[in-house]
Amino acid sequence: MPQLVKGGKYVYGMSRVGSTGSIVIPPEAMREYGYKDGDYVILMSGSRKSGGFGVTQKGILEKSELNTLLEQMPALADYKIPEAETIKQGGRRFCWTVIRDGGCIRLPMQTLADYGLKPGDLLAVGRGSYISIAFIAGDTIHEEAMKHPELEVFEG
Repeated sequence: MPQLVKGGKYVYGMSRVGSTGSIVIPPEAMREYGYKDGDYVILMSGSRKSGGFGVTQKGILEKSELNTLLEQMPALADYKIPEAETIKQGGRRFCWTVIRDGGCIRLPMQTLADYGLKPGDLLAVGRGSYISIAFIAGDTIHEEAMKHPELEVFEG
């Protein structure tokens, strides 16, 4: 996993949004965050600058400074909203889904659009923080990642 710039974010590779809305979580990220097929994950929209979304788990959020989000959205926290249906809270979009098929998540076209994405988009996948894996659609990190042909591209 290269660090693209000194002191910058670590990037696991690039993930291309598939025609059916499938997005691969790189195997190295799956291992580092301890994710496995069958895990429920929560997606939260990225910043206005970077776009995309972060992938995390309820247990991680509960132990973070973002734990109030779960209190504010009990239907999300208890997986009571339909899978991959986004809800808005504090200017951000959230949904939940399940990791399947060797590290894949699948999002309906409307959910992709809610996150500003479409099939064919190439996302830089980086270590967002201890809270989430970042799927970055824009910003300087994405631009820098595009300059590195050695980054593996995972096709959704």
